[in-house]
Amino acid sequence: MDSVTRDPQIAAQEIDQFIDGWSDKMIEIWREKQLDLQVHDTGALAASMTEDVMHDGMSAHIQMQFAQYGVYQAFGVGYGYIHSNGGDLPFLAPDYRREHHLDEPRKRGPAWGGGYTSGEPRQRRDWLYPKLYGSVMKMAEAMAQMTGQMGVALVCDALENARAALQRRGHATDGGLQLF
Repeated sequence: MDSVTRDPQIAAQEIDQFIDGWSDKMIEIWREKQLDLQVHDTGALAASMTEDVMHDGMSAHIQMQFAQYGVYQAFGVGYGYIHSNGGDLPFLAPDYRREHHLDEPRKRGPAWGGGYTSGEPRQRRDWLYPKLYGSVMKMAEAMAQMTGQMGVALVCDALENARAALQRRGHATDGGLQLF
C-alpha cells in the first residue's frame, strides 16, 4: 500500500491480502527455524502447522496451530519436567547425569526405531517466540500505517465533498471557508 487508497473496498482487500501473506510467511519462517535448530526428528511438528485467517470487514482473526510438542521443544522441556517442581531438575546436575549414565549417547524411542541421544542435557531450541514476537510487532506497525492511510483518505474525501457542496451552493472557496 504505497499510496493512499481512497476506495475502502480496495483498502480492505489490501489489508486482507497482507494478513494472509503474513500468516503464510510465519509458517514458512517457523519451519525454516525448526530445520536450523534441528527440531525435525520425524517432521511431525512441521507437518502439524496450520493457519486460519478469518476476515470480517475491518478486522481479522489469525489462528496458528501446531502440535503441543513444539512448545516443549521451544522451552527445552518434556519428559521428566514437572510443572510444580520449582525449577529443581536433579537429572540436569552433572553428578546425577554421570551416575545414571545420562552423559553418554544412548538409544531412545522404541526398540525397532527411534534414534540416539547426544548425552547432553536438553537445551532450549526456541523456534517459535523470537520470530513470532518480532513479526507481530512488524505486522502491527504495517497495519497502523495502512489504517492511518485509510483514515487520511476518508478525511480527504470528506473535505472534498464539503468543498464541492459549498461550490454548488455558490459559496466562495478561495482558501477561506465561508459557512454562511
